[in-house]
Amino acid sequence: MRGILSMIPAIVLLSACGNPPEANQPEKPQIVEIITDLENPDSLLAAQPLAWKNGSTLREGMAFSGKFASHLDAENEYSFVFEQKLGYISTLLPARITYEAQVYSEKPAPGGYMVVSIDDKGYYQSYPIADFFARGGDWRKVRSTYELPDSLEPADLIKVYIWNNRESELLVDDISLQFELIPEKKQ
Repeated sequence: MRGILSMIPAIVLLSACGNPPEANQPEKPQIVEIITDLENPDSLLAAQPLAWKNGSTLREGMAFSGKFASHLDAENEYSFVFEQKLGYISTLLPARITYEAQVYSEKPAPGGYMVVSIDDKGYYQSYPIADFFARGGDWRKVRSTYELPDSLEPADLIKVYIWNNRESELLVDDISLQFELIPEKKQ
């Protein structure tokens, strides 16, 4: 019995040692996700601070989910737009953003681009949605990740949308924005 009792402190000591954490291991980034299925257009366009714009493109009818989608054509070249100052999204500034949406096109390889811009920094990046459409007539998930400049400030205004370039007729639904925040990039 005495042998067992004398082993308990050694077992406790060994279990407390474990593996030390890596000193140079980077912190995992935090994610802020903003999602809309466009089903409550009145509340989306009335939320404060105002973040969603271009509500004139929202139409009832064909949609990926529910009954509303952003309709782009020769008259409406910009989809439902997320536009917000970075400081309203998080107290941490983002290092990258991933834009994802469901897009419908009747035609294969439609014209149009997923766009992220920060005018104050002269930042504009786009990715063609044609790469997601081998054929037309169905909904496709489009997704792209954008590296953001290191010089961001809380007052910088970010805009995220699909630009139709007046070449195609597109429907956009189920928008998701994922902001990857880096702990070192505090305001």
